[in-house]
Amino acid sequence: MSTIDERIELLRGDPTWVNNWSLGGLAYHGEISDSATRGVWLTRDPITPEEYEALVLPEGFRKSGVGLSQHDAAFFLRPPGALVDGPVETVEIGGHSFGLVARGGKPEAGFDGAIVLPVYKSHRVLFAAGRTLEIIDIGHGWYLMPQVVDASLGRSDPGTPATPRTMPEGWTSRHMTIETDLVIDIPYPARVAIFFNGDIFHGPVRLDLP
Repeated sequence: MSTIDERIELLRGDPTWVNNWSLGGLAYHGEISDSATRGVWLTRDPITPEEYEALVLPEGFRKSGVGLSQHDAAFFLRPPGALVDGPVETVEIGGHSFGLVARGGKPEAGFDGAIVLPVYKSHRVLFAAGRTLEIIDIGHGWYLMPQVVDASLGRSDPGTPATPRTMPEGWTSRHMTIETDLVIDIPYPARVAIFFNGDIFHGPVRLDLP
């Protein structure tokens, strides 16, 4: 596994924008949202489900979930909706730093077992060489990449999926093993699939697969 400095170099981000980074590897991170802007704020550093559950949020914020990141590292190039790259807005809550990294859009209709929606974020992600990833083939050469597993989805019992995953019609799961470090820019806006069992995938991206 690459060092933190190597991850920063691979993701080509400004190391001084500390709250734009997720460098904790495959660890739990938590999200909160604000009612004023529908903004999504992500913990900069890993947080345990127990720490997340114990957070007392300021008025105007709510907990939107904690889950196990599937990126070895990630960088948000700019705040949601910004026209140029730059540091994200931050807030400190309970000793944890949260960055305003995304805004969600209106969910698409017609999906069972998942919420599928646009998410406005400028997200560059790193998957380390040697990993085998589950990806979702959504057809016509497009794929969704793993973002989170074991998400609580607002529940207090991460680790216990709410229901088995139900795949939308025409979508299929497959696996890919990556031989070299893989850096992907998730499209803006991202198309995000939040499955009711706690798995979250995002994309869509093109992949060179056999």
